[in-house]
Amino acid sequence: MRLKNNIGIIIIMLAFICANALFINFYKDVWWDSSVYISMGKYIFSSGKSGLWEESRPLIFPFILGIGWKLGFDAIYFARIVSVVFAVLTIFMTYRIGLNLFSKKIGLLAAFFTAFSFNFLFFSSNILTEIPSAFFALLAFYFFLSNKFFLMGLFSGIAVMTRFFQVFALLGLYIPFLIYFYKKPNFHKRLFYITIGFLLPIVLYLLVNHYLYHDMLLPYKTQSYLARTTGWPMYKEGGFYITGLLKENFFLILLFFLPFAFQRNPAFYSIFLSPLIYIVIFTLVKQKEMRFMLLVLPFLYLLTSHCLLEIYKKIRYKKTALALFCIICVFWISTVFESFNEVNYISQADDEGFLQLQNYLKDNKGNVWITNPLYALHSDIKISGLLYSSQQMINLISKDKDKADIVLFNNCDLPCPSAEIDTLCEENVKILQSTLAKFKKVYEKEKGSCRYEIYRRITS
Repeated sequence: MRLKNNIGIIIIMLAFICANALFINFYKDVWWDSSVYISMGKYIFSSGKSGLWEESRPLIFPFILGIGWKLGFDAIYFARIVSVVFAVLTIFMTYRIGLNLFSKKIGLLAAFFTAFSFNFLFFSSNILTEIPSAFFALLAFYFFLSNKFFLMGLFSGIAVMTRFFQVFALLGLYIPFLIYFYKKPNFHKRLFYITIGFLLPIVLYLLVNHYLYHDMLLPYKTQSYLARTTGWPMYKEGGFYITGLLKENFFLILLFFLPFAFQRNPAFYSIFLSPLIYIVIFTLVKQKEMRFMLLVLPFLYLLTSHCLLEIYKKIRYKKTALALFCIICVFWISTVFESFNEVNYISQADDEGFLQLQNYLKDNKGNVWITNPLYALHSDIKISGLLYSSQQMINLISKDKDKADIVLFNNCDLPCPSAEIDTLCEENVKILQSTLAKFKKVYEKEKGSCRYEIYRRITS
């Protein structure tokens, strides 16, 4: 890549990095899922002596994060840097695909929209799997454009192994491939290369599952159960994603112009079908979060940029249109930055009970159960049990209730949904509380409706 020919994308990536640095103080806290990935990385590279384990999670992202911890870096800062690097790479791949499929202008415009969309910027250093998975999916699409089918399959598999739900976006990549190439020469050879590439990470993961759990599909079964029983606070109406995306960037309304700018080639069909299939499927799912759209946001912006340039070609007064576009972009950027001020943000550092539970593990050892992975984030102690769902909770209590030495408990970590969603939750919480009654309570702190408690096993 020649520097002088790519100065535009370099400026966009540098501006994105500067924007992340500007909001660095905003990210003092770590999210639930993020802390799980960090702790799983510790578990992997300590051979199970530190951190915790969740069988429902893909392993690629925790493995990458664990490398930094193993090398002695601060686990949280390393994870944030890795997340930002993946975001920058996603921006670059959006540009490259736009350049190869359409034009340099469309690539730059799509990269710009991706980089400064609120949710992409907000989640870029939040240590989650959506953006890394999107990067690998973009790589798969890039190699599809380059007719490198083994690499297309390989990075498709890696994308799915980074985040399971990426498989729905990849359907849009493979349907046009099958339809377009089915009657072409060497179709079976191409399909063979794709299949081998895709199965390499998948089969490796299944073998690991068989070794660890004696059930290759256990993570998928667990993930399916958790999606049904723990996602209920995020249930939203069917139009959530459409309205959310238009709020994200009002330029997306230009997608209604897409029928007049459609191109009849397999690459364009793929870039169109990937977000369409993904959004339709996730609209049917009750649990809805805007971060789920990060997996297809670059594809949407490539299409939007294509429509915008097609409209621009038909405008007579181009200088006026360009000036108006720049003014609108300035307004859009200002709304993105203003959105950070509107985030309902409560710092964990202001919660005395939360901090006490975190600090307790720094000076105490034993078999530890916790109701929130954040309690163990700043400790390298091994967590024997994470109590976060009713089924997992009762399994742990029935098998290992005599092994727990320390239990960090917060009743707000274990809210119960309606009986229609989880019939066992309230009963299992009562079983947990009766189990804790046999322990000695060494700390208690109430904040609002939440009750932080620390229990220790009574020793004779």
